[in-house]
Amino acid sequence: MATVNEEVEGAEADEEGEDDVQTGSLVSQSLPHEYQEETLEFNVESFRLDGAPLGDQGDLDQDDQFLSLVDEDDWEILELEGTVTINQDTIEEVFPFNEWEETPGRLALVKENPLAMSRDRQILAESPLDGGTYEFTLCINRDDHRGRVKIKPFLTRTEEGGSGGSKHASKVGARVADGLSWVIQLDESKDGGSLLMPIIEDFSDYDRFPDESHIHYLSLKAPRNPQLYLNREHPQVVEVLKNSGATGGPPRLRDVLYDYIEHSVWTQLLMQTARDTSPDTGEPEYSWQEDVLDIFLDDLYPDLGDDEAAIQFAEDVRSHVDIPDLVQRIERTVHQQYDIPSDTTNLIEEAIQSDD
Repeated sequence: MATVNEEVEGAEADEEGEDDVQTGSLVSQSLPHEYQEETLEFNVESFRLDGAPLGDQGDLDQDDQFLSLVDEDDWEILELEGTVTINQDTIEEVFPFNEWEETPGRLALVKENPLAMSRDRQILAESPLDGGTYEFTLCINRDDHRGRVKIKPFLTRTEEGGSGGSKHASKVGARVADGLSWVIQLDESKDGGSLLMPIIEDFSDYDRFPDESHIHYLSLKAPRNPQLYLNREHPQVVEVLKNSGATGGPPRLRDVLYDYIEHSVWTQLLMQTARDTSPDTGEPEYSWQEDVLDIFLDDLYPDLGDDEAAIQFAEDVRSHVDIPDLVQRIERTVHQQYDIPSDTTNLIEEAIQSDD
C-alpha cells in the first residue's frame, strides 16, 4: 500500500508532465556547491512482468527511458534489473581532494510515485565510495503504485565536510550528482490531479470553493475521489509550489508550503476515512481509504492489530466524548510524517545565507 517515507534521499517530488504541478529540471548553476547533473549512467538492462521477460508487452522507449504499461492488465510485479555507473572523474569533481581516497558518498536509486504518496530509495553503494558500476534489482508492486513512477539515481554526502569557502557540499545528505531518470507509466490518471499534483483553479470563479483568500481547498464532495485544488489567484504561491529544484531558497519554501498543505489534507482525509469505516467490520467504503489506514493506523493505535484498530477508529469518531482526544492523536500522527521544524529551519538558514 501507499507509504509516506520521511527519510528518503532526494524526497522532493518533481514528476514530469505538462499537467503536473511540480515540473522542470534542476539548474545546477543555482546550487551553492559543485553539482554534476546527469553524470551518473543509469541503465535498465531488463524488464520482467511477473517473472517473464517483457517481450512485446508495454510500450518501451529506451532512448527516452520510458515504459508505458497503461494497456497491460492482470500483472502484479514489474522487476527492473540494471546498473548505475559513477566515474571517478565525477567523484573528483564533487568531493574535495582530501576525500578522494575514502570518499564519504552514498549512491542510491530514488523511486517516487506522487499519486500513491510513495517515496523510497534503494542504496547501491555506501561510504567509502569508489567509482565503478553497481548492479540493482528493483521491484514495483502494482497494488502499491498509481499513475507514473519515476526512478532516478543520486549521489549524496554521508559525512559533514569542511567549510571555509570550499566549492564542495559539506552537509550530510547533500546531493552532489544525479543521472537521467527512468519513467514507468502504470495507468492514466482519471481525476485530473492528485494530492501531490493538485488542480489549479481561480477560486473566485466557483461558489463551491472558499473565498479568494484561501491558498488550497480539499474537495470531499465526491468521497470516492477526493481532490485537492490550488488557488491560481495566489500566483507567487503557485509558482513556488511548481519549483522542482533540490537546493536553495525556493525549494525550501516549497517544502514548507507542501508540508503545511499536506498536513491539513491528511487530517481531513483521516476524519473522512473514520466516518466511512464500518464500526462492525473495520472495512472502509472507498479504496483510497485503505491506503490512508495503512499509512496511519499503526501510529494511531500501536497496541491493536489492523482489524481491531480500524474498528476502534470508526468507533472513536462516532463517540462525541472521544472526539477531542481523537483529533489530537490524529494531529500528532500526521505531524510525525512530516519534518516541518527541519524544513522550516533549512528555509531560515537559506534566507540568512542569502543576506550575507
